[in-house]
Amino acid sequence: MPELGPVTCAGCGLLCDDVTVEELGEDLRLRPECRLGARWFSERWWPLADAPAATIDGQPAEIDAALMRAGELLRRARRPQLRGFDGATVEDARAAAALADRIGALVTTGRADGPWPGAPAAPLRGISTATLGEIRDRSRVVVIWREDPETTHPRLLERLGFGSRGAGRVLVVIDDRDTATTARADLRLSWPPERDLDALVTLCDGDVDGLYERLAAVPHAAFVYGSGLTGGAGGQRRALALHELVRAMSHERHVVTLELPRAPGTRSADDVLAWQAGYSERVDFASGHPELVIATEPLDDVDVTLNIESGPGGGLVVGSASEVWIRTARAGVSAAGTVHRLDGVPLTLQAPRPDHAPTAAVLLTRLLAEVER
Repeated sequence: MPELGPVTCAGCGLLCDDVTVEELGEDLRLRPECRLGARWFSERWWPLADAPAATIDGQPAEIDAALMRAGELLRRARRPQLRGFDGATVEDARAAAALADRIGALVTTGRADGPWPGAPAAPLRGISTATLGEIRDRSRVVVIWREDPETTHPRLLERLGFGSRGAGRVLVVIDDRDTATTARADLRLSWPPERDLDALVTLCDGDVDGLYERLAAVPHAAFVYGSGLTGGAGGQRRALALHELVRAMSHERHVVTLELPRAPGTRSADDVLAWQAGYSERVDFASGHPELVIATEPLDDVDVTLNIESGPGGGLVVGSASEVWIRTARAGVSAAGTVHRLDGVPLTLQAPRPDHAPTAAVLLTRLLAEVER
């Protein structure tokens, strides 16, 4: 099989758009080589063997019948929830927002089980963001806070302008683990996660292990962070402290942040919700208008869930016990679509191996029509 490409890879939030794919028997070869990209394409490249178009209570079914059953479940729901979006496109998220608005659903991006980190910080204070190009061209100090992008986003440091050497720029890594990223740091700071909040709150008032001195000496700096800082109990309080710090430091210099997202689809869905509802991450349409959910624990009154392009199987899954499953064409391999890079830049996913299965956006639009019957 000849090489296909260049195509866009959604194996991580960087969305590299210079990737070529070659099928070698039962394996795929990517150029440039990337473990995450190879796994992402492999999980989507070969169609599910003998998989039905849909199932109802685990039994094969036609799509029309599955949509009818899903519509019944959602119409009867007292507290429906739409969640997931890991592999979703902007088009999928738009269709999901329209459905949520119609049925008064709670929308949560990413995982909704387990302890929640608290009220989202971004709507409370706002955030200072930048594209990869701005950070590459302007930031003289880049602080990576408790993340290992060399493993999770393998080409990030390259995109931020750190080649074999940083060309006079300083890479600071805050982490108490030994990682591939800490090995590249010009300055490594090591303290336990429990100290993060205190360090963020006190950084402007006094130097913390030489970090403030480094930041104060440059006209432009960037903080790179992710779930290592904001995940778990109190995570959004730490995120809030980071954004407060950035705002305070920006009086005398320009300081920006770059968040490493959980998945490209999650970033895309968050942006769509922000455009259409004014909020992101956790939005409740139950009252007839969008409201930000500020609960610190998962809501326990959800009775019907609709998972959208989440998990290894993808597709649409309706019901707490997966009563309905509908196969979808996987964006980036068997269907085209739009997704947002981790800095918010929209990119197009191609369809190098087209499939006859419908996209999630098409199914959600049909499901909305079924609900409105």
